[in-house]
Amino acid sequence: MTATNSIEPEPAISGSDVPFGYGHAVPRALLEPLPGHRILFLDHDDSAREGIHRELEDMGHKVAWIGTASEQPAGIAFQPDLIVINPDVSALNDHALVTLLADEGYEGLVACVRSGPHVADLSALAGQHDIAPLVWLEMPYSAQAIATRLAGVPRREHEGDTGDRRFLSWLIQQGRLLPNLTHAFHEKRDLGDERVVGYETLTRLRNRPSLNPEHIFAPSTILSIEIAASLLAVEAAGRLLADLVQQGRPVPIAVNCSAAVLAHADFLTALPILLRRHSVATGMLGIELTEISYSGFDGHLLEAMRQLGMIGVPVSLDDFGKGATNFDRISELPIAEVKIDRKIFRKCSAGEFPLSLLKEIIDYCRSRSIATVIEGIETHADLTLARSLGADCGQGFYWGRPASAPSITQHG
Repeated sequence: MTATNSIEPEPAISGSDVPFGYGHAVPRALLEPLPGHRILFLDHDDSAREGIHRELEDMGHKVAWIGTASEQPAGIAFQPDLIVINPDVSALNDHALVTLLADEGYEGLVACVRSGPHVADLSALAGQHDIAPLVWLEMPYSAQAIATRLAGVPRREHEGDTGDRRFLSWLIQQGRLLPNLTHAFHEKRDLGDERVVGYETLTRLRNRPSLNPEHIFAPSTILSIEIAASLLAVEAAGRLLADLVQQGRPVPIAVNCSAAVLAHADFLTALPILLRRHSVATGMLGIELTEISYSGFDGHLLEAMRQLGMIGVPVSLDDFGKGATNFDRISELPIAEVKIDRKIFRKCSAGEFPLSLLKEIIDYCRSRSIATVIEGIETHADLTLARSLGADCGQGFYWGRPASAPSITQHG
């Protein structure tokens, strides 16, 4: 899986770690303004705002967005340095976020968008609760305007990625995780002629668009929620595939799946129903099994993979190189494809690992009629190297970032 600004999975936190209280603010004199601030938005959800969020993420900041009142505790748990509030959106919940900030002793910066009839009400309530400093943003604001406001804001001491885990925990508790999931699709290219030969479905959290899917579905996530999320991804892939079939350019689409989900009876029961619902032809929807999602193979997993093969759903081994799978174990798995993790490819291309390691993996797979995909192709040099190694396909930002289904069907 390819993702930008990703965070490495960390050990699950216990229930006692979920509460979202703040510690003491770091004195301004002790910190220089640095990239990597956490910014929380309470604003409209539209393409213009999404573009601003992406720009800020590209600058190195972490961005989260909240809408409903039930999501506001999650926003505080995110541990933001700056909160941008649109008074019109805040008024829908009687400006409850301002009261929550006061209750939690929030000491960061609050920026109020100067728009609509509710500006005075929000300003008065902020003054009543001594919410300061409070600054103003003129509409329409831009990512650069936000970055300018951050110039004088210290980057608070955050507990690693605990803010993200707490943010997710609150969304799960309030039943707001699944409604906020969206999907993008990353194309897979043939290394010979560079034509699109498939897509990988990437699950994203609308509130935290750059959050690594591995982190969304960490081991602490409730399995039933992960199963439901995986089936939502199958639905999204099925809809896109149906549109591509109608346009006369169908290619296989894969969905990421953990070992726990893949081996679960609920998933195995629902999957064929969804395939029939979207008239998915044999071999056109596949499952990418993340290698690090299991420590070994058991009978349930192997049986599940065989069942998928019987209904025409091929299985790929994703992120190969992150876990501990060796060559002999590959031969025991009923897989159609191995996707070599981008970090392994990076280390080999940088000379940290011998290129012969990748070549050996690719040759081994070919001898067993298993296709190979190299992830993380970002430059022409990467493409040249991947071709020289003899891999079948490649995936990476060299050909573009993951795109939404409408973008794929409308623009090709």
